[in-house]
Amino acid sequence: MNVNEPKRSKEIKYINPEVPKVALPAYDGQSYEAMVPDTLDIAEMARLAVNGLTGPTDPEADYEIYWRAAFNTNPPVVWHSESDCVQVKFMEALPMMRLASGSSQDMQVEQRWMELLLQMQGPDGLLYFPKTGRPWAKFGAYGKEPPGDHTTNPFILGRLLGTMALYYETTGDEKWKEAGSRVVDGLDKLLIHENDKARFPCHEFGTEGRYNPPEYPADATHNPATYLAWTLQGLANFGKHADCSKAIGLARKLFRHVVEDCNHFDEHGKFLREYPADQCREGHETEMIHFHGHTMVLLSVLDYGVAAGDQEAIDFARRGFEYAMAHGECRLGYFAEWLNSPRVHTLELCELAEMVALAVKLSAAGAGDYWDMADRWVRNLFYEGQLRPEHVQWMHWLGESTATTEIAPMELPPYHTAERAVERNVGAFGGWLSPNDWIPAGFPHNIGWKSPGIMHCCTGNSTRAIYYAWENILGYDAGKLRVNLLMNRASQWADIDSHIPYAGQVDVKIKQSLELSVRIPEWVEPDQAKCTVNGKTVKIKWDGRYANVGKVEADDIVTLNFPIEERAEWIYVEKRTYRILLRGNTCVAIDPPGTNCPLFQREHLRSNTARWKKAKRFVSDKVIDW
Repeated sequence: MNVNEPKRSKEIKYINPEVPKVALPAYDGQSYEAMVPDTLDIAEMARLAVNGLTGPTDPEADYEIYWRAAFNTNPPVVWHSESDCVQVKFMEALPMMRLASGSSQDMQVEQRWMELLLQMQGPDGLLYFPKTGRPWAKFGAYGKEPPGDHTTNPFILGRLLGTMALYYETTGDEKWKEAGSRVVDGLDKLLIHENDKARFPCHEFGTEGRYNPPEYPADATHNPATYLAWTLQGLANFGKHADCSKAIGLARKLFRHVVEDCNHFDEHGKFLREYPADQCREGHETEMIHFHGHTMVLLSVLDYGVAAGDQEAIDFARRGFEYAMAHGECRLGYFAEWLNSPRVHTLELCELAEMVALAVKLSAAGAGDYWDMADRWVRNLFYEGQLRPEHVQWMHWLGESTATTEIAPMELPPYHTAERAVERNVGAFGGWLSPNDWIPAGFPHNIGWKSPGIMHCCTGNSTRAIYYAWENILGYDAGKLRVNLLMNRASQWADIDSHIPYAGQVDVKIKQSLELSVRIPEWVEPDQAKCTVNGKTVKIKWDGRYANVGKVEADDIVTLNFPIEERAEWIYVEKRTYRILLRGNTCVAIDPPGTNCPLFQREHLRSNTARWKKAKRFVSDKVIDW
């Protein structure tokens, strides 16, 4: 077998046994080396994310992900479970990360995932998940298991529908549009249509739509809006990118059901309870609200609203986002996993990723100006939430510090592996952060549902948010380039070198004739900003927070300068006070510091002079408006 040829399981039985031929996207673009300021680089986050998406997978099981990773165990481990189904988020995020970074790591994983998309498609157009060969996928949390050897879930299919749209965009192959259109038709047949609304009768179906809704209705464990989010978003994205009006029409009906029937939000955007009282886990207060269970709905509604031009949906998303901001710590981006609880709760990266996505998408859609919010969150807890190479030694230290004896052995879960468990997850995102620690002290050293480390729903959501932020750093339309976020970015129009937070300086290296405007951060007064083009002072014309530089030509270097100072602030997060040092929006230190894997170890950023590095930059030939 060719070294790059994917492994294919003989044990897992798909509804379509034939392995289809697929052509990988070319991911063409220009790569070059450049000396750049050693500051936040979202393309580098995307490159690491490719490892975090393809590394924690099982080659013996068609590269199915290991859903959980625990680093406070001896040894650190990853393991399979029913929740491996969140792999569908990985499948959607992976091509985005390649577009942003140019990484070609583990293309064999992507090839096998593309094959599986088509092998899972049944005669009715729906995508079916096999039971045979996947003993860890036995139902427990997601509903009652339908009869037969294969199951389908309309909510999970939404994510895969989005993936098909991406592959249609990146390959131009009509098979992806055709396959996606068949999924849309299959979903339509599962829906119960009620005039201008539609809903699914249950979570899980067997082949040919078999289910038993009276025995297990769709709202038995979650508010149905939570699960509908994936389907709503997938239909909206497929409709937009594959020009499928039927998909947009179904998304509109699901939106109306969410707004009018689900009781997930009030009219002002307030989050309402997600779980029925009799379904709450032991120890969970019945009025607790799952933050991510609401932000995922808001993001899906926003994507639908933009795709369909539905202002009501956009306004609905904005109101919910405003409520969410009021119930988190917005300087660092800390949004507790659970609201309305007397206990302390950690940050699940899912909700922060969705808040970043909402901030940039609402701003790009003209529904508000939340660029500074996005800037704060990306620079701080979003960046700190990604497992990076410098974290590896901490995770091994934590595992080695966990006592195991013959009397109290480490009880490891089934279907696990300890093979390079930490290294394979570099680029993934944490599941339980405190404001100052990747793995907060005090977590029990076990493999229960509280296991500290990673739950890969966070990786799937956060990697998509990387793309949303990277794409929207700048926007180009009709000869005009607007720079929205002052972060390093290479593009076909200009390259951005940001000195923030070392200094209040951003250099824009122009590649083609255009009109340029640059958004100045909130901490800068307009009269404090200065602009030069090729060293010559240029008078700035202001358009709100945007400094309008005017017409510039290829090879021009535009430099914006403004003051940046270090300041101390106090924040109150989850019943505890912290003192933080900020330079602009960037936290450079926090007190008290973390214990296990401390965050914000950024002493080097307190210098007034940027340090530089040689970086490989990539400019994709194709940028998808996702």
